[in-house]
Amino acid sequence: MKAALVAALLFTALPVQAQILTQDKPLLHDMFQDQAVLQRDRPIPIWGWAAPKAKVTVTFKGSTSTATADKTGKWTLNLPATDAGGPYDLTVKSPNQSVTVNDILVGDVYLCSGQSNMQFAVRQVRNADTEIAHSTDDRVRLLSFDRKSTPTPLDLPLTPIAWKPATPATVTDYSAVCYFFGRDLAKKKKIPIGLIHASWGGSPIQDWTPASGLQALGAYEEGLTTLKAYAKDPEATVTKVVAATDAWADTHDTGTKAGWHAANLDDSNWGEISLPRVWEEQGRADLVDLDGVVWLRKHVVLTEMEAAGPATLTLGTIDERDVTWINGIRVGATVDYRTERSYTLPPGVLKGGDNVIAIRVVDEVGGGGPRSPADKMALDFGGQKLSLAGAWTYCVSADFKKGLPKPPFVPWPGGKGYSTLYNAMIAPIGPYGLSGVLWFQGEQNTHEPQVYAGLLPQMIADWRGQFGKDLPFMIVQLAGYGALNDQPAESGFAAIRDVQRRTAATTPHTGLAVAIDLGNPRDIHSPEKQEVARRLELEAARLVYGEAASPRSPSPQSAVRQGETIRVTFDRQMTTYSGTRPLAFELCAATCVWAEARLDGDTVILEAQPGAIKVRYAWSGSPVVNLYSKDGLPVGTFELNISGGN
Repeated sequence: MKAALVAALLFTALPVQAQILTQDKPLLHDMFQDQAVLQRDRPIPIWGWAAPKAKVTVTFKGSTSTATADKTGKWTLNLPATDAGGPYDLTVKSPNQSVTVNDILVGDVYLCSGQSNMQFAVRQVRNADTEIAHSTDDRVRLLSFDRKSTPTPLDLPLTPIAWKPATPATVTDYSAVCYFFGRDLAKKKKIPIGLIHASWGGSPIQDWTPASGLQALGAYEEGLTTLKAYAKDPEATVTKVVAATDAWADTHDTGTKAGWHAANLDDSNWGEISLPRVWEEQGRADLVDLDGVVWLRKHVVLTEMEAAGPATLTLGTIDERDVTWINGIRVGATVDYRTERSYTLPPGVLKGGDNVIAIRVVDEVGGGGPRSPADKMALDFGGQKLSLAGAWTYCVSADFKKGLPKPPFVPWPGGKGYSTLYNAMIAPIGPYGLSGVLWFQGEQNTHEPQVYAGLLPQMIADWRGQFGKDLPFMIVQLAGYGALNDQPAESGFAAIRDVQRRTAATTPHTGLAVAIDLGNPRDIHSPEKQEVARRLELEAARLVYGEAASPRSPSPQSAVRQGETIRVTFDRQMTTYSGTRPLAFELCAATCVWAEARLDGDTVILEAQPGAIKVRYAWSGSPVVNLYSKDGLPVGTFELNISGGN
């Protein structure tokens, strides 16, 4: 089968260089390969590239269709709709090229995307050995996009992609939610199922939203301008962002203003941590939930011979950006968390005796500090390495959660940028026919639920602009994670869940698979992916296959004050487990308090509190819940305003 490379920006360690690959585009787009699955029961879009104005013929199932390439060489056509079946061959010819792909099936195709809980592999689930051993099924075809990012949308994947039947070898590292969904659907519907997996652990929704969508929302103009500049001239843009970060630190960072880079600084009263390891995992109270600036220092004793020779400081990757000094002399700066730091030291920087390494680390969202293997942190004296892993001193100098202005945003690193994952992992799919999208993401946006409320429907609309305006979109409402609460409290996880609920309720052809009861307070990656997939399949039954009676989680409809009670009405009958009274209800005025609740069919009745204006349910990272539908599906997190008299 053909292999195609695409013109694209690739990123290297600093200094950043843009490398352009200029090979021709293929006659047939890379999505169409041996063992592919095409979407049934609707016209099938096919496309590729030929000589400008060249005639192209496409033969499939004994019928031939024609198209003419435009002035850029791109051609596209729609094959007639066809029933599920196969295998078939697909042949494309132009005056000077021909390509045939074999073993094509026609069935239903789903795109699975999001962050680490969608990336979570089959080998990590409960009963993984048994699931993998029994995975062979030629009706289920898998395709994965490598985790790549680019500052501009691509026509083709950056790295090779391939459709592969489900086998123990192909399933093991595949997305568990995606695979289990497709496996069970193929068995139930007895048709081929194609699965496209494109996810990136720790990624925010902004990175999956095309630039046009972010532009429409506003508030992203500066970052999008920087991204556009980076696409044109990476090195100059990096230099500009480093300088802007320095200017920000000169104004806002305590450590910078106090000269914490200096060799003679007394750091004897600083705390101690062990590196490399992100600071949230160090077990220090001031670091466990910190997004901000931390200074790191280490004293290193060198001989005169070591200090006199050439040397390189390596630090591995640092989340997210650093500036590094040795003995008060600045030796390097990097703003991309993916780049391994390697700073060549000019003569005279090192000295015999005590040397001080100082690093200013800025991290805006989660996972701060050095995170590569220990052997990446070293002073390299021409092949002889002195390890820098182990004890370092640290001091927090800025906390973004206390209202500190953030530094200029770095929009190009994949997994933490703007639009770069969409550009490299969604845009290249083109208008390929889909039955629906499975979306499992939101953990990385829990610090900004109000922003997410605009982003999620915008991204859905943008993806539908690419794949079809009525494309079913099935959202996993985030599973439980985080500390158990003994008192009502604010929760970013709960707020994101409510955004997901409201988006599903108000956006046509959108469903919600509630996973609140499938989490673990101590592990954000619950292994209960088979059940997540089953609940997504129930949403697909309703949205894709027209099974209106498919079981659903109860959805709240209203909260109405009636005398001394507040009645919360749902769209279906419910039951409680482990007791007769529903748990996890709150009534909120200026503050929130637990509410006594009782169940009456499709209604929960709460004892009214003076001044209460809203009802909240399961409003914490890891709520204890016992309110379910008669089908055994949980009620998800929600917040409702209370109507009626006081």
